[in-house]
Amino acid sequence: MRTQRFSGAEVFAVLVSLASVAISVLGNRTQERLLAASVWPYVSFGSGNTSDDGQKRIIALSLVNAGNGPARIKEFSLEYEHQKVASGLALLERCCGLSKASLMTSPVVGRVLRPGETLTYLQLPFSEDIADGWSKLDRARFGSMVMSVCYCSTLNECFEAQSDRDDPQPVDACRVTPRIEKWHG
Repeated sequence: MRTQRFSGAEVFAVLVSLASVAISVLGNRTQERLLAASVWPYVSFGSGNTSDDGQKRIIALSLVNAGNGPARIKEFSLEYEHQKVASGLALLERCCGLSKASLMTSPVVGRVLRPGETLTYLQLPFSEDIADGWSKLDRARFGSMVMSVCYCSTLNECFEAQSDRDDPQPVDACRVTPRIEKWHG
């Protein structure tokens, strides 16, 4: 059997080739991370009890995309005292004893939030005839209600955020909430 020896130039060429492959792989990973960061959505929850101009008393619950890319909303739910409610009217009845009110609601699932966009999904203006219920809802915003949203980037990276946690968590895919529990406005 004959042994083949490699020259120094051949070994050097193989090492350079391996280094080139390693650099390419690392560069590709860096480019993937940069692309993901450039289209990364960051959805958070907003809540207030006055209008934008500060003149009217109005409770508003909203989602805000503070990220760099669009957020495709796949799932959304609202819990009041650990039970899911599917509509603004159901929330007002359960939380505040209100069966009639001038309430504005909006569906959330299926929407796409552009960077910097806000989606208000519930608004309740103050009026004297619902003052007690309005105050109950105002207090419930801090502790009795938990909102959850699952959204995906344009690269199909998905995240789940909850109003009682600090940061959204990456998930493989958004769970499917049963229709009866899904917020429809």
